[in-house]
Amino acid sequence: MLKNIPALLSPKLLSVLCEMGHADMIVLGDGNFPGKTCANRGNCTYLRMDGIGTVDLLNAILSVIPLDYCEKPIKLMKPDRDVEVTIWETYKREIEAADPRGEAVIEYLERFSFYDAAEKSFCIVQTGETAIYANIIIQKGVVE
Repeated sequence: MLKNIPALLSPKLLSVLCEMGHADMIVLGDGNFPGKTCANRGNCTYLRMDGIGTVDLLNAILSVIPLDYCEKPIKLMKPDRDVEVTIWETYKREIEAADPRGEAVIEYLERFSFYDAAEKSFCIVQTGETAIYANIIIQKGVVE
């Protein structure tokens, strides 16, 4: 056990977060995301975290790594159909709590552009999130 580390961060995920360098990206894919396919195409690490939602995992990750200082270190997948993505409001609150730039750090990518970005990530985490279009890419910043 470690002090001050969220229990959601498994030893493997903690290892990944430690191994990531400045500007490396980690994807939190919802239950519908083709995580294994993207990981295979991009030769990136693939982890499963069934039963864990993206909001809790996002919060835990942002408690131990900073966001990159680039303009848009968070990427969300835009729907390719007419649906309301309610989880985004929760994401915005979590991001605002972690970074003073707030929702200005968010970039919205078309689905296939999101897949392309995911394939370039350091790690893809397949969650058990059931909300639609809950996929998010986090770009790691510099720990000072």
